[in-house]
Amino acid sequence: MSVAESKAVSKASKSTKRPKNTAVNEAVEQALANTPVQMVPFSQLSLSPLNVRKAEPDAAKLQELAGSIRAVGVLHNLIVHRLPDGQLGAAAGGRRFRALSILLNEGAIAPDYAVPVKTVSDDVAEVVSAIENFQHESMHPADQIMAFARISASGKTAAEIGGLMGYSTQHVQKFLRLAGMVPALLAELAEDKINVDQLQALSASEDHERQLDVWKNAYGYYRNPKELREAVLRGEVSAEGHRLLEFVGRDAYEQAGGGFRFDLFTDEGFLTDTVLLDTLTRQKLTEVAGGIAQAEGWKWSEGRTDGISTYGDDAQKYLLLNLPHGELTPEESARFDALDKQLEALSEQDDSDDADHDALEQAADACQAEMSAIEKAAENRAWTDDVRANGGVVVFLRGNVISVRRGVMLRSDIPEVEKKAGVNNTIASIRTEDSTSEMPQAKQLSAVMAKSLSSERTLAVQAALAEQPQMALVIFVHDCLKSTFDHRSYNPSTLKVTLHAKTGLMLDNAPTSADGLAMQHLTAMHDTWQKLLPQDWHKSWDWLLTWDTQALINVMGYCLARTLDGASERLSDKDGKAGKDLEPVENLLGFTLRDWWLPTKANFFGRISKEQIADSLSQAGLDGASRDALKMKKADAAELAEEKILLTSWVPDCLLPVAAPIALPESDAVTATDAGGPETDAEATANASESDNIAA
Repeated sequence: MSVAESKAVSKASKSTKRPKNTAVNEAVEQALANTPVQMVPFSQLSLSPLNVRKAEPDAAKLQELAGSIRAVGVLHNLIVHRLPDGQLGAAAGGRRFRALSILLNEGAIAPDYAVPVKTVSDDVAEVVSAIENFQHESMHPADQIMAFARISASGKTAAEIGGLMGYSTQHVQKFLRLAGMVPALLAELAEDKINVDQLQALSASEDHERQLDVWKNAYGYYRNPKELREAVLRGEVSAEGHRLLEFVGRDAYEQAGGGFRFDLFTDEGFLTDTVLLDTLTRQKLTEVAGGIAQAEGWKWSEGRTDGISTYGDDAQKYLLLNLPHGELTPEESARFDALDKQLEALSEQDDSDDADHDALEQAADACQAEMSAIEKAAENRAWTDDVRANGGVVVFLRGNVISVRRGVMLRSDIPEVEKKAGVNNTIASIRTEDSTSEMPQAKQLSAVMAKSLSSERTLAVQAALAEQPQMALVIFVHDCLKSTFDHRSYNPSTLKVTLHAKTGLMLDNAPTSADGLAMQHLTAMHDTWQKLLPQDWHKSWDWLLTWDTQALINVMGYCLARTLDGASERLSDKDGKAGKDLEPVENLLGFTLRDWWLPTKANFFGRISKEQIADSLSQAGLDGASRDALKMKKADAAELAEEKILLTSWVPDCLLPVAAPIALPESDAVTATDAGGPETDAEATANASESDNIAA
């Protein structure tokens, strides 16, 4: 089954046109002006192979032209050149030639009908044809591509071709790039089965077999340019906005032997050696970690691209100690209080209409940055010598900014630590004021809130699952096997297949999700599939017999994904999670909720207490904003949280997957905490205002 996502043919924008009064055009026009018009019998004419217009003209317009010629004759001469067989080939005036052919077939004119022509040499015939066609009815993109390619083969540059035709150099370059596409796709372009935007997306790869394979296996929604480009580049990594490249630097990457692959449709290119880039990143971070460990007396250090996770392999290797509560010195306490009062004064001044708001905001940011630095310094001092002697420091990237996590224990070291007198007691003494589990807070969520959040999570997983129909089929088959071969099993089905989609129910539970990214994707896929259904499709399945297996799998996977239902009025008893039953599906998909869902005032912050808003900001590493939120009205605090959280990757803990249970030492001294550890002193200073806390 071949389905074109859009029949519309992309045309060059007006901005790609150039003034046509170039020196070359004027020279051609002058040459034609000096060439006399001759009258020749129509029987001596034929279409020239050099005529750049290959696509058939609009039939209705051609009939109108034939009628005009029947009434008043041929008003404008044709441009011809001598062909090897002695005929005169029409290089410019193809539509007039076709219209005359219609009149000849209708008996309206005789073969000896006199036609005005100007005869030119072969070397200028195609240029004249191109100029005339570009200046009149816009040529079909397929004809443009072939014309550009033939003229380029004669030795002219893209700039020269653009000057001749009145198009920008970039437009010509792009179309010349498309001339190298697999011929089968160019043929489909000529038949309007693929458009220029789709063709450009596929041209990101130079592999003809891959171009054609991706196109043939793309259906419906997956034929939009973005999806085609991602499919054809699967396995390649774009350099644009790549956080590791920004951290290491392009020069350092290239000096180490890394390279880029460029095409005409990207300014940054694609990385050719991601392994090298990862190595350079770790080396740079390892140097930073080593310096901190040596200066502060930590036993070991490590640099890595991402923070330590509290589940998976990281959970098997590391334990993260609770952050200590740092005591301010009298001097620091006095300075902190003075800065706090200064912040209040700045806030009062900012309420004035004639205040310099930018200057006041900068001053407030500076105060908050210094306050955060004071707190961070006290926290770092609170790590005891015993802990430093047995623990480590890990430096990683949060987005593209260096972050530091102190107080990391290697699980392999714990047995030895427990044998040392006093060390475990020291570790056990490490507590923070907010080190209690977040579970009690999560359980305070109302049934309506729990249902709303779990429904939001369900919609996000539905959208992700619908984009991987093969995985939906795997889950469905597994459910079928449980039902057929283990019918006495009490394991519930993952997909609630009752032939009724659950998306509407999720929207009822969480109305704020109607405009969310997940619903945008689901709606786009729904509309695309619906357009593929024939009239009266529901009356018979005979039409489905014409679809190939992959198309059937894709549409079934989409329909199955819509039956997923993870909504619940209660958080899970043990873990305090909303939508916990979705975790197996998320793991299968490699799903990350933040790719699909963002906490906002409408769906989260406006529905919890001001204290919970402040706690959320603090958990996201936004301590300055957390303090500000406590001083605001709840509505303003919710708006602040929505604005600031956007710069991070934070989502509520109740929506995060549960880490696999890990055997801890008999003492509860060492506990796993959030992997998003504190920043370096320098980062804390820079990030206190949160405006520089940049997410990846």
